[in-house]
Amino acid sequence: MEQEKMIENIGGGQFVYVPGKKGICIKRYRGTGEKIVIPSEIDGKPVIAIERKAFLSCKTIREIVLSDTIEEIGDWAFAHAEKLRTIVIPHHTLSRGKELFLGCKRLREIILAGTDEEKALRASQGLGRMLALAVTILHDYFLFDPVETGSDAWVRRWDEALVGLIGLDDLDGFEELWTCGEEDYEGKDYDIKSYPVEKRKMKLRVVYFRLLYPYKISDTVRTALKEYLAQHTKGTDTPEAWELITEEHQNDLRYYHVFAGAGCITEDNFDSLLEDVKDGSAEIKAYLLRYKEEHFNAKDAFASFDLDW
Repeated sequence: MEQEKMIENIGGGQFVYVPGKKGICIKRYRGTGEKIVIPSEIDGKPVIAIERKAFLSCKTIREIVLSDTIEEIGDWAFAHAEKLRTIVIPHHTLSRGKELFLGCKRLREIILAGTDEEKALRASQGLGRMLALAVTILHDYFLFDPVETGSDAWVRRWDEALVGLIGLDDLDGFEELWTCGEEDYEGKDYDIKSYPVEKRKMKLRVVYFRLLYPYKISDTVRTALKEYLAQHTKGTDTPEAWELITEEHQNDLRYYHVFAGAGCITEDNFDSLLEDVKDGSAEIKAYLLRYKEEHFNAKDAFASFDLDW
């Protein structure tokens, strides 16, 4: 077995690596860097593997770029890298271990390497976000497949996992969380009342995303997601679909379009919705008033709102 070696000044730290016959294996990273770029070669040999636990619990890393020479990623390679938001991976077959991103709650995108045009196209389709959600929320590592990502079969499996997620009981996982003595779920303390609320918000975030990026979505799945939104609109006992907008996307018109398109705006809840956005942008208020006028046959939509904005 080759002896461990070390290379300095990589991403604000150092790599411990092991030379092999076929190439270099990164054994672990030591440092406090925020962006780590894995070199394509060390000592004239290609870097071909990230070993198990190589970046385990690295608390400062926000972005990692893997070289195209990487062929294998070991168990828990990036687990509990709590600030990791983006990782770029090769667009070829990877041999991978288990739970690579366990505890990476902030992971937002897994970007497939390629030309700027290819990356831009995948971003417009939402594929990088879909890959990240596959391993952080949907917990389906079979979807961590650079070659199949975006194919009909891959999208179908992703959507099946999402529909399965929204179908789970909102208290699913609470007993395990409580038994294990976890103090943190998405950064807050939860009891049996607040846990299902946050569980629904987690599901709804993914539902909103999927409807905003409906790449190859089937009519059946689209209908199921819209129905889920409508079940949690304002005026129901569980109004988190509306609360997410007002708390996190108050001035993003795209979310109101999705909300309205799911039938979440009704004559019964309209006045309450309008009241909730009274301090929001004029564009949002105008959109809601126009929606009322077009869908509820209001003769004097503007009379219901004090136009002092």
